[in-house]
Amino acid sequence: QFRFGATHPYALCPPPYFLNIATVLQLRLNLFWVGYEGCPSVQVRDIYRMEFELFQSLHWVLFYLFSVVVFSTHMCLGWQKAVPAPSLDIPKRYHAKAIHVGYVMTAFIALIYASFPIYTHLWPMSSGYLTPEPAAP
Repeated sequence: QFRFGATHPYALCPPPYFLNIATVLQLRLNLFWVGYEGCPSVQVRDIYRMEFELFQSLHWVLFYLFSVVVFSTHMCLGWQKAVPAPSLDIPKRYHAKAIHVGYVMTAFIALIYASFPIYTHLWPMSSGYLTPEPAAP
């Protein structure tokens, strides 16, 4: 839905080489845009808005969270089978530890995926830098 969905245009100033390294020094999270006066703007697809519009429905939030649980279960079961494989060459005494490390990493990834629909469902959309975002329906 995010890839092919209908979106609104949004004005954005791309940084040179498509990555804003100076944002690390400013302690801001704008890696993929710059905000200085007179920067050349381009129109991009507003996927941020589409995410907020889609996840206003509790049905889509629950479906997405269920899909994250299915993905996480699949990842844990696959990791549990992959660790003892001879191609990974993990000593047998470390198999249980390696499996648990994989579980922790899977939980971390799952929490990141789950945070998007939860955030967009519970909090309002913030305004844009160059183009103010109209209120989501």
